[in-house]
Amino acid sequence: MSQRISGRSVLEERYRRWLRLLPASYRAEREEEMVAAFMEGAQREPDGHDDQRPRFLEIASVAALALRLRLGGPGSPPRSRLWGEAVRRAALFGLVFWTVIGGLYAGQAVLTYGIPVDALPEGVMGIGDPESPERVRLVLADLVPLLWAAGLGALVRGRPRTAKAVAVAALVVPYVLVPPFVAGWESAVGWACSALPAVVTVAALAIGFHRDAPPPRLPARRALLLLALPIAVGLLLSLVVGVLGAATRAGTVSARLLMPVWMWVDTTGLACVSLLAVAVWCVIRHRTPGRPAAPVALAAAILTVPVVLARAATWPLGVADVTRLAATLQLAVLAASGITLVVIGARALRAADGGLAEVRGQPG
Repeated sequence: MSQRISGRSVLEERYRRWLRLLPASYRAEREEEMVAAFMEGAQREPDGHDDQRPRFLEIASVAALALRLRLGGPGSPPRSRLWGEAVRRAALFGLVFWTVIGGLYAGQAVLTYGIPVDALPEGVMGIGDPESPERVRLVLADLVPLLWAAGLGALVRGRPRTAKAVAVAALVVPYVLVPPFVAGWESAVGWACSALPAVVTVAALAIGFHRDAPPPRLPARRALLLLALPIAVGLLLSLVVGVLGAATRAGTVSARLLMPVWMWVDTTGLACVSLLAVAVWCVIRHRTPGRPAAPVALAAAILTVPVVLARAATWPLGVADVTRLAATLQLAVLAASGITLVVIGARALRAADGGLAEVRGQPG
């Protein structure tokens, strides 16, 4: 077809449409140059045929550039720098949280698989015969989450590429060792939502630490401390879970009474408690002059969304009212925390936009 739009070819208009992904200030400086380069590299169509489309690699390059610009590092505009810091802190916070979960799973593996099979009471799920492939597979599934700690260590030592690769392995390998049970679309949606918090952590790590954003590089001692503390917390939680499980099996405490407690020590419950603590910290810090909390607030707000979906998708149906009450309380806590974090972050974004407008309005 020989269409022209405002004197431009259809292909040029399509290029300009994709370039709208870029910030307006960047487009104002570089759009014409980029369009000219794209058009020069485009294959020529015969006369009367103007129905070309941008190539996939060209679209991907524009999208990658847009992410780098909108999640900027040092020297970027205030809004881009703030969003970039928020996404990078979301990745860091997520790695710390999943390191805690890795320590919890590792502690549970030691407690569970250190018990002789004959010593387990009847009705307890089998853990595989000693030295059997089944037991090896299950033990590995509980130890693999420690890869999150390796990813965290790589990141804080300035190796973001290694951190990304290890985090992807920590996300995928457990499901390879123990595939999720999916029976119908409802359980598939529930499983996908429960995996979403870890997926968001990996996504934030992948897009936040781009080539223009230097990763945090801590001294060896501080990096070791940052690794040791989450693992220690996870091991301590595994002891708490082990004691509660032993009390339930022994009949000391009713399993029905402990059901709400279990909901606060599973992955979603621990995430709920963690986000509440971060929200309280942000409120306190936000009220202290000269101590901004915006990047932390935005990071926690990003992480709150998948946790809300995970809890909603695993809503306890057909169980005691007290358990549903615990789930309702968690959703209420998450909603209140998320709203608080969004308000703090939104105010900071408006302030960043205002500061940028003042700089642009200065003469010269």
